[in-house]
Amino acid sequence: NISHKFKSKNFDNRKKKISFIILHYTETKNLNDAINLLTSKKRKVSCHYLIDLDGSIYNLVDVNYRAWHAGESKWKRSEDINSRSIGVEIVNPGESSLIKYKKKQILSLIKLLIKLKEKFNIDNNNILGHSDIAPFRKIDPGKHFPWKTLYENSLGIWVDEKINDFPLNKTQFNTLLKNLKKIGYPHIKDNKLTQNNKKIINSFHRHHLNRLVDKLPTKASLIKSNDLLKKIFD
Repeated sequence: NISHKFKSKNFDNRKKKISFIILHYTETKNLNDAINLLTSKKRKVSCHYLIDLDGSIYNLVDVNYRAWHAGESKWKRSEDINSRSIGVEIVNPGESSLIKYKKKQILSLIKLLIKLKEKFNIDNNNILGHSDIAPFRKIDPGKHFPWKTLYENSLGIWVDEKINDFPLNKTQFNTLLKNLKKIGYPHIKDNKLTQNNKKIINSFHRHHLNRLVDKLPTKASLIKSNDLLKKIFD
């Protein structure tokens, strides 16, 4: 059951075919604040679907149009992710609040994603978080988002961790960055631990290895990146 009670005028025409689904949190405490934000003429942001704390789903922008949720973003060689994606916002105050997503929200999200994935033939590697496609600017849907639960419902990509906290030598670190680039992470330019590369690694950890957010990558990061590539390209 999808409600059309609220509508946002913050949209324009798509320039590309839909091939991504991007997940966000609203960084609000409740639905009302989220609606105000996503329909504000001043803020100029919007999404296609919004999921409330009780699992209710609202459609704010028709999927045939380009909602304004991703901002400046990239995955592999694809830019203008807004034109290529469906944006789903989940009411949640944000990572730093430590408030977990409600079970009802995730159940509704899974049902919605299954339908969208089938209808638009979305590749599992293109079901992503805002932080994946904009690692310098964004951290949502945050490290508490249950990516593994999505994967258990055939949504997105996941491999279990092989715990190994040995530090990486230079060659291994270079391989990790190469792997992240192959997976799709944007803006990897050199093989040093620059501020930018730290943010990209953090974005990878947020999605795939959340215990290492804000920590240096370890052997576990490298192994996980290898295993993900096997899964993506097998």
